[in-house]
Amino acid sequence: MPLCDVLSKVMRHCLGRLNNPCVMKLPLFSVVPLGSNHVREGFCSGSEALDRYFSVQVGQDIRRNITNCFVATDDSNHKIAGYYTLSAAQIPLTGLPGEIARKMPRYDAVPASRIGRLAVDRLYQGKRIGSALLADALLRSSTSSLAVYALLVEA
Repeated sequence: MPLCDVLSKVMRHCLGRLNNPCVMKLPLFSVVPLGSNHVREGFCSGSEALDRYFSVQVGQDIRRNITNCFVATDDSNHKIAGYYTLSAAQIPLTGLPGEIARKMPRYDAVPASRIGRLAVDRLYQGKRIGSALLADALLRSSTSSLAVYALLVEA
C-alpha cells in the first residue's frame, strides 16, 4: 500500500475517533500553529522537561526557524490541550534497510520530518489528543510542499 494511502487511512481513523460524538463525549479540538495569542502558562503534561520547553523555549526555536509548533486547542474554552513540534530531518541512506535503500537515489540521505516533542496536558490525557496530534503531523508532512520520505518520532 502506498505511503500516502496509509497516511490517509491513519488520519481518517484518528480524527474520526476524536470527533465522533458516539465514541467520545468531548468538546471538539482544533490543531493550529502556535501563535502569540495562545496562553502557554499553566500547561502541565506531567513531564517537567516538556512543560519547561513549551513555556520557555519553543517561541525562540520558532523565531530561529529551528522548529514549528502546533497546538490542539479546546474549541469550547481555547485552552491548549496538547502540542507537538515538527522540523526538517534526514535519514542517512546507510540507516535504511537494504531493500529500501536499493530503491533510493544515490544521495547521502533522504528527506524526513521529525516530531521532536509531543505532550498532552493532564486535563486532556486519555482522550486520544496525542493520536490526533500524531495524525496531524503525518498529514502536514505528507502534504508539505517539500519532499518528505518519512516521519521520525523522537520520543
